[in-house]
Amino acid sequence: MLNKKLLSLLQLLLLPLFMCACVVTSGIKSTNAISAPGANLKRYKTYSWYQQKPEAAAEYDPGFGSGLDEKLRRAVEEELEEKGYLKVTENPDLLVAYDVSVSVPLEKDKPENFLPGFGYSYGYMHGYRYGYNNAGLPGYRSVDLFKSGTLIIDLINPKTNVLVWRGWTEGAIENFNAGYKKVHQEVEEVLNKL
Repeated sequence: MLNKKLLSLLQLLLLPLFMCACVVTSGIKSTNAISAPGANLKRYKTYSWYQQKPEAAAEYDPGFGSGLDEKLRRAVEEELEEKGYLKVTENPDLLVAYDVSVSVPLEKDKPENFLPGFGYSYGYMHGYRYGYNNAGLPGYRSVDLFKSGTLIIDLINPKTNVLVWRGWTEGAIENFNAGYKKVHQEVEEVLNKL
């Protein structure tokens, strides 16, 4: 009887500790990457942006602006250069695209607004409308299925228009007015998976 009471008391005392552990770990960022089967990423040496300029005019929601696009592009270019990739204007080995997942306003959450595999995101608000295929990439999920604030960087084979690598870090860009240092740190974390 005493052992049973002691065990119940111990459980009661440990319960708050376990609850705190759950709360603390729920905010942890995770960085991941997936590659197309058989993709030899070391053979790629040059890159260009999937789209140099947005196809459509930007439609920002409150709290968003064009500064993030400039910071992300600069950080991606610096990190790729550091990894030995050369930016070119013609015949790149890879095309680069990015997205930042955002919460979807109900009035904009309509499947007919997006290409398959894409959703409402910062890239979408900035006027980028990517049209590449994921070709059944293992572990692939569309942008709208990522938690808000997730930074996604895609590498696409320009000859096949198929995604060959995707890296992301969930919860990376919570503040869309983040400074360059923060943006660069998050881009570096994603591209370190390359």
